[in-house]
Amino acid sequence: MNMKRKAGIVLAAILAGIGIVSPLAAQEPIKIGVLQAMTGPLALVGMESTDGFVHYFEQIGNKVAGRPVVLYKEDDAANPSQGLERTRRLVERERVHVLSGISTSAIAYALRTYVDQRQVPLVIMGAAGANDLTDKQASPYIFRTSFSNRQLGAPIGQYACQKLGLKKIVVMASDFVTGHEQSAAFRDQYSKAGCNVVRSVMVPLGTSDFTPFLSQIASLDADGVWAMFFAADAIAFVKQYESLGLKAKVPLIGPSGLIDPALLGAMGAAAAGIVAPIYYTTLLENPENKAFVQSFKVRYGREPGGTAASGYIAAMAIARAIEAIDGRIEDKPAFLAALRQVKLKTPIGIFEFDAKQNVVLDFYLGKVGPGESGYTLQVVEPLEKAVDQYGIAR
Repeated sequence: MNMKRKAGIVLAAILAGIGIVSPLAAQEPIKIGVLQAMTGPLALVGMESTDGFVHYFEQIGNKVAGRPVVLYKEDDAANPSQGLERTRRLVERERVHVLSGISTSAIAYALRTYVDQRQVPLVIMGAAGANDLTDKQASPYIFRTSFSNRQLGAPIGQYACQKLGLKKIVVMASDFVTGHEQSAAFRDQYSKAGCNVVRSVMVPLGTSDFTPFLSQIASLDADGVWAMFFAADAIAFVKQYESLGLKAKVPLIGPSGLIDPALLGAMGAAAAGIVAPIYYTTLLENPENKAFVQSFKVRYGREPGGTAASGYIAAMAIARAIEAIDGRIEDKPAFLAALRQVKLKTPIGIFEFDAKQNVVLDFYLGKVGPGESGYTLQVVEPLEKAVDQYGIAR
């Protein structure tokens, strides 16, 4: 590196540190690190949300405010220690301006202190719903476009008890942070409505044979099962639930991740009739969603699910904030302020962050039914509007 170039880089760094962006820095690419599960039990979620994220930047020519955008992808394999190591690689070696991704709450919690101390903006998209990340452990550097676990687990609790008439229910969930937090949110609202959880069954993440866990249901005289599983686990669970003859006897409900549209092709008829509170379906009637579904199908040859939508919206929010400050991503306070103020028309409707930088969501009662090509997630009726991260309609 020649001395002139080196001096220019040093000057750019000094100016960025005091909120001024030099012409040299303004010509450099904007670096965004994407940390997701590309292998392991949550790979389907990680790849789906990454595809949504990549798709938006491709649509705008991988350029924002006149600056090229470069994405650096890393695989956390749903493992907290690997996630932290790959995050350090993105921040300290690649020197990314922004981080995005994360599909497991355990990794989100593991990264929280590092991201906060290094003052790296992080926009969570996909499925890391760790409650405290935008609550008790909130950081000015952490945003979320997907959901909190409370937000996803709570909306169907009262409905299951009072409208579906499921007075006694078995709760089944993956035995990691997300499973515990989402099932607690459901149990709280369901119990407050006057109904009883007769048993909670926690299942190791990555389980392929659910028979030992499902065999417990027959003896419990339950009216239904609420189940929280993601990705490959959700596919195996739903198919085995039907093959063991339980579906015809004990109705199955859950949060939206159980029947994400991206999983329905693999589940087939086994998913038909499952009910869940959903914040996204390809059938939402707004121009942004119609355009998103059409372009995503052309790009990837399949319909997008909720995790793809959250990835797409994360990219939209990041790009809008960068545009608002004329590409000066090095001016971190300005970028963070712009990101907090983002309000967008998106595939899920109007998007904005709450006071602690978590998305606010509208929920619908969704039900799996036959579509033009296989099974799809249909909207039965509106459920709750403007649900905050605590699972409460504002």
